[in-house]
Amino acid sequence: RAPEGGALTLPGSVFTIPVTGIKDPPATVALNLRGTLTAALSLLDQPPFEFLTKANLPVTLADARAEARGSINLPLMERVPRDQINFAVAARLSDVRSSQLIEGRQFAATALELEADNEGMRVTGPWRIGQVPMSGSFTQAFRDNPDRRAEIEATVELSERFLDEFEIGLPAGMVRGDGSGTLALSLARGQPPAFQLSSTLQGLRMSIPSIGWSKSAGSSGRFRIAGRLGTRPDIDEISLSAPGLTVAGDLEIGSGGRLASANFSQLRVGDWLRGAVTLRDRGAGRPMAVAISGGNLDMRGLPDGGGGPSPPMTLALDRLTVAEGLALTGFRGEFSGGVGLSGQFTGRINGGGAVRGTVVPHNGGRAAVRLQSDDAGAVISSAGYLENAVGGSLDMSLLPTGGEGTYDGTLAVRNIRVRDAPALAGLLDAISVVGLLQQLDGQGLAFSDVDARFRLEPERITITQSSAVGASLGISLDGTYLTGPKQMDFQGVVSPLYLINGIGAVLTRPGEGLIGFNFNLRGTPGETRVQVNPLSVLTPGMFREIFRRPPPQVSQ
Repeated sequence: RAPEGGALTLPGSVFTIPVTGIKDPPATVALNLRGTLTAALSLLDQPPFEFLTKANLPVTLADARAEARGSINLPLMERVPRDQINFAVAARLSDVRSSQLIEGRQFAATALELEADNEGMRVTGPWRIGQVPMSGSFTQAFRDNPDRRAEIEATVELSERFLDEFEIGLPAGMVRGDGSGTLALSLARGQPPAFQLSSTLQGLRMSIPSIGWSKSAGSSGRFRIAGRLGTRPDIDEISLSAPGLTVAGDLEIGSGGRLASANFSQLRVGDWLRGAVTLRDRGAGRPMAVAISGGNLDMRGLPDGGGGPSPPMTLALDRLTVAEGLALTGFRGEFSGGVGLSGQFTGRINGGGAVRGTVVPHNGGRAAVRLQSDDAGAVISSAGYLENAVGGSLDMSLLPTGGEGTYDGTLAVRNIRVRDAPALAGLLDAISVVGLLQQLDGQGLAFSDVDARFRLEPERITITQSSAVGASLGISLDGTYLTGPKQMDFQGVVSPLYLINGIGAVLTRPGEGLIGFNFNLRGTPGETRVQVNPLSVLTPGMFREIFRRPPPQVSQ
């Protein structure tokens, strides 16, 4: 009967003294034990052996049924030196339960194999930590191990149960299905368990609707998370690389296992987002606050967020791409959360003209944008539409249509001058207006009012109606502009001496006088082909439609 754990039976156990009649004769104990694990450990912890005490382990380390075979070799003498006691044990443990192996968590196994000797112990087999199944080994060295460190290496199920058990605190619904990973746990007395987990993510379905990313169960990737467990786990490292997503950083877990913050030094989502991202918890039922610094964001790939409340965002981007060839650099913005995105921002068009903007919710979907500038010429030049536009103010509004990266827009520019514009020079030359050509080459042509309606799509701008009017000239224009190759296909009417000619504009489109020339523009801004119909000047403005095709139509 052991001091703790009840009785042990020793059928077939033998105590052998192979040589007698000498001082301190050697002895061998061949053990065959059956009983509880606590009783076996309690017996092995009695003087002079004290194996568990020497290993700084309690005899109540775990509850289990044990069947063990082993041997103990020692000299028969008083106060046997430790280095002269040698033992080796192999045991089968069944119905194992322990709350001491991993502080704060229950360890359980149906059957385990145990091997122990003077150097240490090793337990192998399948087990559970809490509700998470694992299979691997538990090892602990008895010598040269002052902090009594033990190691677990296992193949572990990856699932929602794993995240809940170890309080990793990823957003609800991010992980579904069942996969596997390689887990390493380091256990030291008085210290929180340190862990590392890696996986190929096979079998797991993963999704983050707010950024429009998902992974199927059949695809693979690389995942690693490391930290320390405890009342508030510390996640020092988390990295994920899978089709369409690369992320690396660390997590801060708050009370109750809730994610308090996530700091990602690098984040890449598809082709539309690259930068450093910080997420901060704002309480239950509220989306996390988002801060993005550095990197690039492409609005053409921006997801709609699933229709839920938008998070508050702080953006400090190197580049925000609006359309092909059109971007805001040095972008800075503050946006409040809620139903729809709202806030203010600043930036420079393609690194040039400065703009400021306002974003407001629109019909519960993508946000509407108002863009303004006190230097319309710099903005238009930087966008690549007119290289030598000067001065003026700009006010542009963009309303989302529901299509990806598609907006209906209106533009109003006031008091702008245009110099050395090849397309405009070609028009004036075609209608032989010498004085205006000289103005264009000198101080520039002045336009008091420029207005347009257009459809902005990821790869094109469709102008349904536009006009530019000044004392010397009036122009109307519609057509399409491909932003990638910068190819234009426009038609319109040019009306010289607009201050006088525009008296009849009530009978025509905006920007057209009673007398005007129909024209077509094709090519690129730097190499424009101009065609003017001279007969159209003989046609009063109200009948001018017979000389041109209908303006482009956009779908609703």
